[in-house]
Parts: sequence; structure tokens; C-alpha cells
Amino acid sequence: MEAPPAFSLCPSSRFRAAATHLAMICIAHAEACHEPAGPSEHLHADEPATAPLLRSLTPAGMLLMSPAATLLLLAVLLAMLVACYLQWASDARDALHLLRRNPPSRPLTEDEDAALATLRALSGRTHDTQVRVLSGAFSGPSGFGNRPFHSAWLGDVAVLLPFDAWQHVAVDNHAEVVLAGDAALVVRLNGFHIVGARHRVAAEEAEHAAAFEGPLQRKRRIVRPIAACAVHGQRLETAAEVAMRRGDGVRWPGIVIALLALAALPALQIDLALWWRLLLGLPLCAVAGTAVWMAWPRQRGPGAPQPVLQLSGRLNKLMLHPHHPPCWLLGSDHRVQLPAEWLASKRFRSGQHLTLDIRQCDGMVLGAGREWSLAEDRVRFSSAGATWSLAWLGLMLCVLLFGGMFVELPAGISRQHTRDALRLMHGVWWPLTAATGLWHLVQAIHRWRRHLRCHARRSAALAARMPPTR
Repeated sequence: MEAPPAFSLCPSSRFRAAATHLAMICIAHAEACHEPAGPSEHLHADEPATAPLLRSLTPAGMLLMSPAATLLLLAVLLAMLVACYLQWASDARDALHLLRRNPPSRPLTEDEDAALATLRALSGRTHDTQVRVLSGAFSGPSGFGNRPFHSAWLGDVAVLLPFDAWQHVAVDNHAEVVLAGDAALVVRLNGFHIVGARHRVAAEEAEHAAAFEGPLQRKRRIVRPIAACAVHGQRLETAAEVAMRRGDGVRWPGIVIALLALAALPALQIDLALWWRLLLGLPLCAVAGTAVWMAWPRQRGPGAPQPVLQLSGRLNKLMLHPHHPPCWLLGSDHRVQLPAEWLASKRFRSGQHLTLDIRQCDGMVLGAGREWSLAEDRVRFSSAGATWSLAWLGLMLCVLLFGGMFVELPAGISRQHTRDALRLMHGVWWPLTAATGLWHLVQAIHRWRRHLRCHARRSAALAARMPPTR
């Protein structure tokens, strides 16, 4: 069977090598541009007639010539980087296509498919059921450690190493993988096998933690294999849950702020040169773009109610990355999103056996028994929008800063109708902008006071509820 070619460097490694080489070229060019252009000490008889003129150029003249040469060099370097990236991406696609064309060695067993359920839930990937063989050397790991999976390159193929497979990486590797989109999931690697890998890792972590605990804590620490979720039923979202998922519509304060920022552009010192006017108008354009981006709705989604699954299983907390928030699994095959206010109450902990209502499309937890309903909590303890009020107030301060600094009535305007229009705009823009900023300041103070009271009531109500454990 033909095996995919193995490369000594992964695309990311070769990209770093090429970037280092290009950086050395830039440094050499910068040093050459700043060398003094004095007369040469050695004159040659066969030099061209223009040589004395070139030698007579002052260092200031060389610096005036260097920006154009620098821009040209940067354009060439950018084109080289794009070409290198396209070549490396083509190599990775070719290696993956070659692996996909290779005949499979065997089908995936039921135990292996069940063991890969955690990887499917965490990575969001779906894989085929045919096992293929991949050999070569590893490169470009994402930093090995105790995490559910690691990203690396085996030859030119991106692979995911589950659980403790990284401990079995050698100089020459023989792996069995299943294809999952643009990557491959490792089923076997040298002496590693996916079946029972998660239980082995959990047992090793428990044994390591038991060395620093007392006898009573060691006795309570029992590691059991994590089973898949049990499905008890299915329903559709309620009207309140649909409205909560779709979020608010267009936030009109952002549109008003964008219009005020753009209205200040015509009166930006129009007696100055065009480039200076454009430079002065860039901050206002940036503020207007930010306001429109913040005002546009985020979570709309389909208007039809989505399926909600009622699942029961053991809640598990996993760390995908040391610097990222943890992810939560229910059982071994469902990734869930717990509401932030529920996690802050500390009533949901790893190891609990729960029955949850989970929205199928995004894994959001909508309910946990009779007393825990996300839609009812959002209505009862509605958000006051304090964060949005602070954001609008900050944008209004930017409009007043960048607009009020340069908006003034020019003196040398020949056309009377232009002068009248600018005088009208100047007389309307200032009061309207100041009134809008004052209104957002009052709203921010009022909504933050309301937010603090609501947060205290919600924390007390969540602490008084029965635990969600079944």
C-alpha cells in the first residue's frame, strides 16, 4: 500500500523559516538605506558619466528615495509570503487527498467509535468509519500536556492526538487514523489505543492527586468510567426561549452615534489640504464603523423553534487549553454550555449526575429540573443593559473628542450658501451631540445601579434553590 510522503518540516515550521529569511532581507535593506552616501574613495576609469552625480547625493536625498524602495520591497515580500502560504496549503491538501485515496486497512470497531465520542463532542468534528494507516515523524505540536486532545502534524497531515497519545510519540511513528474533515483523529499510535484512554488518564490524575490528600479524601476519590448520556425525550423551544436565543434587534443608539460622527466630517477644517482632512476624519470614521458594528444584531438565527433534548448523565469539566475557559461535557458524548450566572452560583460541579434540557443546535442548557429554567431567570432578573450603556457613553466621548477638536467654522469661505450651511450644521451639531452624551451618562448611572440590585437578588435566589442533582 502506498504511504503518503513524510516531510521534515510542517507548513508552520517552514513558514517560520521563510519569515526569518525575509526579516533578514528587510534588516539588510534598512541598513543599506541608512548608509552615508559620501564620495567613494576609489575612482575607476571605466565608471559611467552619471557616477559623479550619484556620488554627490546627500544622505537626505537617499532618505527621500528610500520610502518608494521600501514600499516596493514590502509589496514583493508580501507577494512571496502569500505564494509560500499557498504552496504549503497545497502540500497539506495533497497529502490529505493522498491519505484519503489510500485503501482503508480495517473498519472502526464499536468500542473505538464510542471512545471517540468525547473527541467528537469537544472538537465538533464528524469522522468516517474507515481506519487508515499513516506513518512519519511528528512536528509542530500545540504543547503537550494533560488535555483532552492536542494538535500536531504527522508529515503534512494535521492530526488530533487524544488524551495521553502524546506520551507515545517517537522518532518514527506508525498511526491508525480516521479522517475528520481537514484533519485526522488518531485511533492507535505505536503503543497507544483510544479504547479506555480517557479512563486511564482520569485514574492517573486521581492517583497523582491522592498523594497530596488525606486518608478520608482518598477513600472518597473513586474513578469510574464515564458512560454516554441517556436520552429521555425531546421537545421544541418555547416562545420565550426563541426570543432569548434570537436576541435583540438593531440597537438604535449605535446608529444615532454613527450618524453624529459622520455629520462632523463636512466641517473638519475644510480650508486645509485634502490629505489632512482625510487624516482628521479617520478617527470619526472608525467610531462610526464601531458603532454600526455594535448596533447590528448578533444572535438572530432561525425564527422556528429548535429541538431541545432532555439528557441525563454525569457532568464533567475539562480543560482544552491552560489559558482558555474550561468546557463542560454531559456524559462522554455531549458538550454543553452552562449559563454564566448558574456557574457563578457554584451549584453545578463536576461529577454531579444531572438531567438537563439542552438545545440541540448549540448545546445551551435551558433547564435543570423544575426550579432551574433559563428563560424564567432571564425574564425575572432581566439584564439592565448596563454594559451597553457604558459602551455607548464611551463612543459618545470619542465623538466629542475627535469631532469637537476640529469642527469649527472656517473664515475664508467664498461661497455664501456653503458658509450658511456650515454655520447651520455647526450650530446644530454641538447641542445635539452634547445632549446625546449627557443622556447616555444618565442612562449608564441608572442602569448600573439597577444591575447591581438585580445581581444581588439573583445571587440570593440561586443560592436558596434546591441543588440540580437528581
